[in-house]
Amino acid sequence: MANGCTDRTEDIVRDYARSHAFVTLVSLSLADKNNAWNHFIHEIVPALCPGCPVYFFMNGDARIAPGSLTVLAHALSREDRAYAAAAIPGSGRSRKRDASKLIKQREFVANLYALRGAFVAQLQTRHVRLPLGLEGDDGLLGALIKWDLEPRGVWNPERIVVCPEASFLFASFSITHPRDWLRYWKRLIRYGRRHFEFQLLARALKEKGLDGLTRDIRDLYAGAESLSVPFRGFHTVPLMLALRDMRREGRRKQTHPVSDGSSRGAQ
Repeated sequence: MANGCTDRTEDIVRDYARSHAFVTLVSLSLADKNNAWNHFIHEIVPALCPGCPVYFFMNGDARIAPGSLTVLAHALSREDRAYAAAAIPGSGRSRKRDASKLIKQREFVANLYALRGAFVAQLQTRHVRLPLGLEGDDGLLGALIKWDLEPRGVWNPERIVVCPEASFLFASFSITHPRDWLRYWKRLIRYGRRHFEFQLLARALKEKGLDGLTRDIRDLYAGAESLSVPFRGFHTVPLMLALRDMRREGRRKQTHPVSDGSSRGAQ
Protein backbone atom coordinates (compact mmCIF):
# COMPACT_ATOMS: atom_id res chain seq x y z
CA MET A 1 0.00 0.00 0.00
CA ALA A 2 1.65 3.19 -1.22
CA ASN A 3 0.06 6.13 0.58
CA GLY A 4 1.15 9.49 -0.72
CA CYS A 5 4.55 8.33 -1.98
CA THR A 6 6.59 10.96 -3.79
CA ASP A 7 9.59 8.79 -4.70
CA ARG A 8 9.87 5.75 -7.02
CA THR A 9 8.08 3.35 -4.68
CA GLU A 10 5.11 2.75 -6.96
CA ASP A 11 7.28 2.25 -10.06
CA ILE A 12 9.42 -0.29 -8.20
CA VAL A 13 6.35 -2.20 -6.99
CA ARG A 14 4.84 -2.28 -10.50
CA ASP A 15 8.09 -3.67 -11.92
CA TYR A 16 8.25 -6.29 -9.17
CA ALA A 17 4.60 -7.25 -9.60
CA ARG A 18 5.15 -8.12 -13.27
CA SER A 19 7.09 -11.21 -12.23
CA HIS A 20 5.36 -11.84 -8.89
CA ALA A 21 1.64 -12.37 -9.39
CA PHE A 22 0.91 -12.34 -5.66
CA VAL A 23 1.84 -8.64 -5.42
CA THR A 24 -0.89 -6.01 -5.84
CA LEU A 25 -0.12 -2.29 -5.71
CA VAL A 26 -2.68 -0.17 -3.89
CA SER A 27 -2.07 3.50 -4.61
CA LEU A 28 -3.51 6.10 -2.22
CA SER A 29 -3.07 9.83 -2.69
CA LEU A 30 -3.48 10.70 0.99
CA ALA A 31 -0.22 10.38 2.93
CA ASP A 32 -1.80 9.11 6.16
CA LYS A 33 -1.00 5.72 7.70
CA ASN A 34 -4.38 5.45 9.41
CA ASN A 35 -6.16 6.12 6.13
CA ALA A 36 -4.17 3.25 4.60
CA TRP A 37 -5.16 0.97 7.50
CA ASN A 38 -8.83 1.94 7.15
CA HIS A 39 -8.70 1.38 3.40
CA PHE A 40 -7.17 -2.04 3.83
CA ILE A 41 -9.70 -3.19 6.45
CA HIS A 42 -12.82 -1.87 4.75
CA GLU A 43 -11.96 -1.87 1.04
CA ILE A 44 -9.07 -4.21 0.25
CA VAL A 45 -9.95 -7.15 2.50
CA PRO A 46 -13.54 -7.51 1.23
CA ALA A 47 -12.44 -7.09 -2.40
CA LEU A 48 -9.20 -9.06 -2.58
CA CYS A 49 -8.76 -11.29 0.46
CA PRO A 50 -12.01 -11.90 2.37
CA GLY A 51 -12.31 -14.60 5.01
CA CYS A 52 -8.63 -15.12 5.76
CA PRO A 53 -7.86 -16.56 9.22
CA VAL A 54 -5.12 -13.98 9.84
CA TYR A 55 -3.96 -10.64 8.45
CA PHE A 56 -0.48 -9.17 8.90
CA PHE A 57 0.39 -5.49 9.33
CA MET A 58 3.73 -3.69 9.30
CA ASN A 59 5.25 -0.26 8.89
CA GLY A 60 6.90 0.69 5.63
CA ASP A 61 10.29 1.30 7.25
CA ALA A 62 10.46 -2.09 9.01
CA ARG A 63 11.73 -5.49 7.86
CA ILE A 64 10.44 -8.88 8.97
CA ALA A 65 12.84 -11.32 10.61
CA PRO A 66 12.64 -14.74 8.88
CA GLY A 67 9.92 -17.02 10.24
CA SER A 68 8.10 -14.28 12.14
CA LEU A 69 4.84 -14.44 10.17
CA THR A 70 4.57 -18.17 10.84
CA VAL A 71 5.16 -17.58 14.55
CA LEU A 72 2.45 -14.93 14.72
CA ALA A 73 -0.06 -17.11 12.85
CA HIS A 74 0.63 -20.12 15.07
CA ALA A 75 0.23 -17.99 18.19
CA LEU A 76 -3.27 -16.95 17.13
CA SER A 77 -4.17 -20.55 16.38
CA ARG A 78 -3.04 -21.60 19.88
CA GLU A 79 -4.49 -18.68 21.84
CA ASP A 80 -8.24 -18.87 21.22
CA ARG A 81 -8.99 -15.72 23.18
CA ALA A 82 -6.38 -13.56 21.43
CA TYR A 83 -7.37 -11.15 18.68
CA ALA A 84 -3.83 -9.95 17.98
CA ALA A 85 -0.31 -11.39 17.96
CA ALA A 86 2.66 -9.07 18.38
CA ALA A 87 6.30 -9.20 17.32
CA ILE A 88 9.11 -7.64 19.35
CA PRO A 89 11.95 -5.38 18.12
CA GLY A 90 15.00 -7.22 16.82
CA SER A 91 17.13 -4.10 16.46
CA GLY A 92 17.59 -0.73 18.13
CA ARG A 93 19.56 0.35 21.18
CA SER A 94 16.58 -0.08 23.52
CA ARG A 95 15.26 -3.30 22.00
CA LYS A 96 15.61 -5.37 25.21
CA ARG A 97 13.78 -2.78 27.30
CA ASP A 98 11.09 -2.28 24.66
CA ALA A 99 10.59 -6.02 24.19
CA SER A 100 10.27 -6.51 27.95
CA LYS A 101 7.61 -3.79 28.10
CA LEU A 102 5.62 -5.32 25.24
CA ILE A 103 5.70 -8.77 26.85
CA LYS A 104 4.87 -7.55 30.36
CA GLN A 105 2.03 -5.24 29.33
CA ARG A 106 0.77 -7.37 26.41
CA GLU A 107 1.06 -4.57 23.88
CA PHE A 108 2.10 -4.32 20.25
CA VAL A 109 3.62 -1.72 17.98
CA ALA A 110 2.72 -0.99 14.38
CA ASN A 111 6.06 -2.27 13.04
CA LEU A 112 4.72 -5.85 12.91
CA TYR A 113 1.59 -7.52 14.26
CA ALA A 114 -1.19 -9.86 13.15
CA LEU A 115 -4.95 -9.70 13.60
CA ARG A 116 -7.32 -12.64 13.71
CA GLY A 117 -9.61 -12.71 10.69
CA ALA A 118 -12.70 -12.96 12.88
CA PHE A 119 -11.70 -9.75 14.65
CA VAL A 120 -11.14 -7.97 11.34
CA ALA A 121 -14.69 -9.00 10.44
CA GLN A 122 -15.89 -7.34 13.66
CA LEU A 123 -14.05 -4.16 12.72
CA GLN A 124 -15.87 -4.19 9.39
CA THR A 125 -19.29 -4.96 10.85
CA ARG A 126 -19.00 -2.21 13.45
CA HIS A 127 -17.48 0.27 10.97
CA VAL A 128 -14.42 0.92 13.13
CA ARG A 129 -11.95 3.33 11.53
CA LEU A 130 -8.86 4.90 13.06
CA PRO A 131 -8.92 8.72 13.19
CA LEU A 132 -6.93 10.35 10.42
CA GLY A 133 -3.75 12.01 11.61
CA LEU A 134 -3.64 10.12 14.91
CA GLU A 135 -0.13 9.58 16.24
CA GLY A 136 -0.21 6.23 17.99
CA ASP A 137 -2.58 4.12 15.93
CA ASP A 138 -1.14 0.95 17.49
CA GLY A 139 -1.90 2.20 21.01
CA LEU A 140 -5.51 2.95 20.13
CA LEU A 141 -6.01 -0.35 18.33
CA GLY A 142 -4.43 -2.24 21.21
CA ALA A 143 -6.85 -0.60 23.63
CA LEU A 144 -9.85 -1.37 21.42
CA ILE A 145 -8.73 -5.00 21.26
CA LYS A 146 -8.40 -5.29 25.04
CA TRP A 147 -11.81 -3.63 25.40
CA ASP A 148 -13.29 -6.09 22.88
CA LEU A 149 -14.51 -2.99 20.99
CA GLU A 150 -16.44 -1.81 24.06
CA PRO A 151 -14.51 1.21 25.43
CA ARG A 152 -16.78 1.35 28.48
CA GLY A 153 -16.51 -2.39 29.07
CA VAL A 154 -14.06 -4.82 30.67
CA TRP A 155 -10.32 -4.56 29.99
CA ASN A 156 -8.86 -7.95 28.97
CA PRO A 157 -5.08 -8.02 28.28
CA GLU A 158 -5.30 -11.66 27.16
CA ARG A 159 -6.71 -10.43 23.84
CA ILE A 160 -3.09 -9.75 22.80
CA VAL A 161 -0.37 -12.40 22.73
CA VAL A 162 3.26 -11.26 22.39
CA CYS A 163 5.66 -13.58 20.55
CA PRO A 164 9.36 -13.27 21.53
CA GLU A 165 10.25 -15.59 18.61
CA ALA A 166 8.83 -13.08 16.09
CA SER A 167 10.67 -9.83 15.48
CA PHE A 168 11.03 -6.84 13.17
CA LEU A 169 14.12 -4.90 12.18
CA PHE A 170 14.67 -1.23 11.43
CA ALA A 171 17.47 1.27 10.95
CA SER A 172 18.36 3.16 14.11
CA PHE A 173 19.17 6.85 14.31
CA SER A 174 22.89 7.65 14.31
CA ILE A 175 24.45 10.46 16.36
CA THR A 176 27.07 10.84 13.64
CA HIS A 177 24.47 11.94 11.08
CA PRO A 178 23.18 15.49 11.72
CA ARG A 179 20.12 14.78 9.57
CA ASP A 180 19.08 12.15 12.13
CA TRP A 181 19.19 14.75 14.90
CA LEU A 182 16.33 16.68 13.31
CA ARG A 183 14.41 13.47 12.61
CA TYR A 184 14.79 12.44 16.24
CA TRP A 185 13.61 15.85 17.48
CA LYS A 186 10.54 15.70 15.25
CA ARG A 187 9.85 12.21 16.56
CA LEU A 188 9.91 13.50 20.15
CA ILE A 189 7.33 16.15 19.23
CA ARG A 190 5.16 13.49 17.55
CA TYR A 191 5.40 11.39 20.72
CA GLY A 192 4.34 14.43 22.71
CA ARG A 193 1.32 14.86 20.46
CA ARG A 194 0.49 11.19 20.94
CA HIS A 195 0.54 11.69 24.71
CA PHE A 196 -2.08 14.43 24.54
CA GLU A 197 -4.15 12.87 21.75
CA PHE A 198 -4.62 9.76 23.86
CA GLN A 199 -5.98 11.89 26.69
CA LEU A 200 -8.50 13.51 24.36
CA LEU A 201 -9.49 10.18 22.83
CA ALA A 202 -9.90 8.55 26.24
CA ARG A 203 -12.46 11.21 27.17
CA ALA A 204 -14.38 10.76 23.93
CA LEU A 205 -14.39 6.96 24.08
CA LYS A 206 -15.48 6.81 27.71
CA GLU A 207 -18.28 9.27 26.99
CA LYS A 208 -19.52 7.97 23.63
CA GLY A 209 -18.06 4.48 23.16
CA LEU A 210 -17.06 3.74 19.57
CA ASP A 211 -18.96 6.83 18.44
CA GLY A 212 -16.12 8.77 20.05
CA LEU A 213 -13.86 7.73 17.18
CA THR A 214 -13.84 10.97 15.28
CA ARG A 215 -13.00 10.98 11.56
CA ASP A 216 -9.93 13.16 12.11
CA ILE A 217 -8.06 13.42 15.41
CA ARG A 218 -7.83 17.19 14.94
CA ASP A 219 -11.58 17.36 15.50
CA LEU A 220 -10.77 16.86 19.22
CA TYR A 221 -8.01 19.46 19.42
CA ALA A 222 -10.31 22.11 20.88
CA GLY A 223 -10.11 20.08 24.08
CA ALA A 224 -6.34 20.62 24.23
CA GLU A 225 -6.95 23.93 26.01
CA SER A 226 -7.78 21.98 29.18
CA LEU A 227 -4.62 19.83 29.09
CA SER A 228 -1.41 20.56 30.94
CA VAL A 229 2.23 19.66 30.34
CA PRO A 230 3.75 17.20 32.82
CA PHE A 231 7.37 17.63 33.83
CA ARG A 232 9.47 15.00 32.05
CA GLY A 233 12.96 16.49 32.21
CA PHE A 234 14.40 17.02 28.72
CA HIS A 235 11.20 15.63 27.20
CA THR A 236 9.16 18.44 28.73
CA VAL A 237 10.17 20.76 25.87
CA PRO A 238 8.81 18.62 23.00
CA LEU A 239 5.66 18.06 25.09
CA MET A 240 5.24 21.84 25.35
CA LEU A 241 5.72 22.31 21.63
CA ALA A 242 3.28 19.52 20.81
CA LEU A 243 0.56 20.95 23.04
CA ARG A 244 1.17 24.47 21.67
CA ASP A 245 0.68 23.23 18.12
CA MET A 246 -2.43 21.26 19.04
CA ARG A 247 -4.00 24.29 20.71
CA ARG A 248 -3.25 26.44 17.65
CA GLU A 249 -4.87 23.87 15.39
CA GLY A 250 -7.85 23.58 17.71
CA ARG A 251 -8.41 27.34 17.61
CA ARG A 252 -8.01 27.37 13.84
CA LYS A 253 -10.62 24.65 13.40
CA GLN A 254 -13.04 26.52 15.65
CA THR A 255 -12.54 29.65 13.57
CA HIS A 256 -12.81 27.77 10.26
CA PRO A 257 -15.00 24.73 11.07
CA VAL A 258 -15.33 21.82 8.66
CA SER A 259 -17.38 18.65 8.81
CA ASP A 260 -16.55 16.84 12.03
CA GLY A 261 -18.70 13.74 11.52
CA SER A 262 -17.81 10.43 13.06
CA SER A 263 -15.27 8.29 11.24
CA ARG A 264 -17.46 5.21 11.56
CA GLY A 265 -18.91 4.33 8.19
CA ALA A 266 -17.17 7.25 6.46
CA GLN A 267 -15.26 6.81 3.23
